[in-house]
Amino acid sequence: MNQHSTLRRRGFLALAGGTLGALATGWSAEPSTAYADDVDAAPFTLGVASGDPDHRSVVLWTRLVADPLNAETGGMSAEPVQVSWEVARDDAFRHVVQSGSVTAVPESVHTVHVVVDDLAPDRWYWYRFKAGDTYSRTGRTRTMPPPGAKSGHMRFAFVSCQSWAGGPYPAYRDLAEQDVDFVLHLGDYIYETAGGSLTEFRRLHALYKTSPHLRAAHARFPFFLTWDDHEVQNNYAGDVQGGAGDGRPFLERRANGYQAYYEHLPMRPAQQPHGPDALMYRRFDFGRLAEFSILDTRQYRSDQSCGDGRKVPCADTADPARTLTGPEQEQWLLAGLGRSKARWNIIAQQTIMAQFDYDLGPDKVVNLDQWDGYPAARSRILDFIADRGPSNPVVLSGDWHTHWVNDLKTDFDDPKSKTVATEFVGTSISSGAGWDADVRAGLAANPHVKFYNGTYRGYVICDVTPERWRSDLRIVLAASDPASPAYTIAAFEVRDGVPGARRIDEGDGLAGRLTDKATGKPLANVQVTVTAADTGLRITNSTTDATGEFLAFAPPGDYKIAVNGVGYEPVTVTAKVVQGRQTLVEQALDRAAVSAATGRSVPGPQSQAALTDIVLANDLLALTVSAGTQDSQLPGVTVGKPMDLAAVGHLDQIDWLNLPYASLTQPRGGNAWQQLTVRADTMQIVSATGPEAAARATGVCTAAPEVQVVTTYSIRAGESWITAESVFTNRGTAARTLWIGDVIDHDGAGQRSGVPGAGVVTASAPADFTPTAPWIGMTGSDGQTYALLYDEPGFTAYACGIWVMSQHQVTIQPGAAFTLRRRIVAVDNGGAADPFAMLAGL
Repeated sequence: MNQHSTLRRRGFLALAGGTLGALATGWSAEPSTAYADDVDAAPFTLGVASGDPDHRSVVLWTRLVADPLNAETGGMSAEPVQVSWEVARDDAFRHVVQSGSVTAVPESVHTVHVVVDDLAPDRWYWYRFKAGDTYSRTGRTRTMPPPGAKSGHMRFAFVSCQSWAGGPYPAYRDLAEQDVDFVLHLGDYIYETAGGSLTEFRRLHALYKTSPHLRAAHARFPFFLTWDDHEVQNNYAGDVQGGAGDGRPFLERRANGYQAYYEHLPMRPAQQPHGPDALMYRRFDFGRLAEFSILDTRQYRSDQSCGDGRKVPCADTADPARTLTGPEQEQWLLAGLGRSKARWNIIAQQTIMAQFDYDLGPDKVVNLDQWDGYPAARSRILDFIADRGPSNPVVLSGDWHTHWVNDLKTDFDDPKSKTVATEFVGTSISSGAGWDADVRAGLAANPHVKFYNGTYRGYVICDVTPERWRSDLRIVLAASDPASPAYTIAAFEVRDGVPGARRIDEGDGLAGRLTDKATGKPLANVQVTVTAADTGLRITNSTTDATGEFLAFAPPGDYKIAVNGVGYEPVTVTAKVVQGRQTLVEQALDRAAVSAATGRSVPGPQSQAALTDIVLANDLLALTVSAGTQDSQLPGVTVGKPMDLAAVGHLDQIDWLNLPYASLTQPRGGNAWQQLTVRADTMQIVSATGPEAAARATGVCTAAPEVQVVTTYSIRAGESWITAESVFTNRGTAARTLWIGDVIDHDGAGQRSGVPGAGVVTASAPADFTPTAPWIGMTGSDGQTYALLYDEPGFTAYACGIWVMSQHQVTIQPGAAFTLRRRIVAVDNGGAADPFAMLAGL
């Protein structure tokens, strides 16, 4: 937890001053004037908020909490408390237009919801609460233009995904400094824990609101909110739980999550839950300029097909009866779009609507939790838009913690098909994006994605007139730094009557393009690391896209840019960033010479080796062998084993190669891959450069220490493999019978195994196979194939979808040796229908 956001109970005692003792038994007449940096004055420690405004009314919210760290009561007694409220036309409250009082009761943890009616349309107001003699902070809110009004301008922001563990919310700090009319929150306001009690959900909501930046945004703008999954449980679907939780019935958990959500946010009475049910989808207008349809894509959806996850869809996925919104909400949405007279029609919802195929080959690998898992339901909406033509449809989405701009089509598989709507996907406020590299790898297969960036956290500002829609994609450099500077990473515009967005800015910060020095071709999947020249502090780590371009934002200053791509010599260049201008970096890279060295890495989402480990590289691939790094899945035996591997133009996707193993018994079962049976005690470079570079691991069989195991890795120029020769020498006095072989463990997206004669293996349970050719392999959605090509046949394979192993049974006489020689291959498979077909030619 970030130090800035860590709250101490002692701090709350000091904050409340002499009133805290009175709070425990009721309310004191003594005003509390003490303040702290972290929270507002008690009992309004969680601040104030407003929400769901229309042209005549708005909801005001607060909660009385003396001690936000007290999950049970918030430091309040089990008695009702009278709370007064005021709404004024000015922040000094000289012109109060509405006032009243309400009773905050312990049954709803002293939360307050006030619907203020009879306000003037299209006007800003100020509001505050009072308990005893203590005032809350002053909040600011507004009403919408009247229905049918010719509103000429609207400016709002949309946000999502604010994991508390992700940082202290500098994105909200930046948002609170903006000038917008309102904020749309598209879900994942909190992130659940294993506990699903009402007390636990209340604790989380209170904890999140101890963020001063979140409270500032709530106090400055009215919010429209809808939930996604983490307000209850990750990837839940309707009444189907998304995980094990604490064992309580899921609908009880859902009821608790919904109740705490309503209690802690400015929602209208129509959204108050009744047990596990709540009406969250609703509609609001901004005059004639815009109509917003806010969706709930969790409460009514069909269960995810095919077991959920990112994978090739099964037959069930296409079932037209499957729904993301439920039939009633879907009809409500289409009916609203059909009769709308607004210039802009906005669907505000949770998950990415555009198709995204993670697989560069002939297969289609999609995220089954998003609209890709419900293609018939998506088609009904997009076909309706195409047929009925509501004015300027725009979809706003969250969930995937990354910035996107997408063309929405009725046929995503045909790049020439008509664009019918535009989708803007906002990155997260603080939640990380561990799938960023997988998305980058798949961009080339998805030309309807007009912009993507997953490096940064932030939000989106939308500025709308009758003639055009502009979206500014805002980012912060470091979600862990409350003072992190903020930038607009890109700005896109949609013109009235012309679906599809076009970029209208050049950006600022750092941008660049990397090419091959000999051919001039752009280089994809090259790692770019930016560090401050004076302190060495790492600013960002990114990779180039299919056009060889990268984006890397940094405050004004001098920087070192380290470039590392498989098949190329690493290089470091310098650059100066000037405020308000984009610094362009163009670099041509030399093809790599043959080498075995420390001090570099194989780039990729699975890379885990340290710079002290040994990298064998040439112009076609790179392999890291552990010289000290330990993998928790291979404790004590990782040294001497390959950890990272990639072909030129690609990123590492393997977890590791358990090469070799030597077991006394035949490996069986789901953990057969975890062979801790060969331990190396030395790993050294034999030859660093030249026509051949080599490194050697020397060790023993852990179950039979008299069997020495020496593996030599060697690489030559122009070969898309590293030769690995393992010599097992029996130094004992008795013969030893061992099961000997290797394991490939692939952790990238779309992983599947290959065994010759058996084809592609995707089953979750391992099974025996007899290869018809001497190799085993794995592939993923990035168009890269990994394989072990053996010099000799005569072994069996044991494989499931995420790992594959070879099994040779050998008997080694005293003083004799057995040699297992194979080539470690990493190649681009060109998206072939058979990703292993090219192995026959190696």
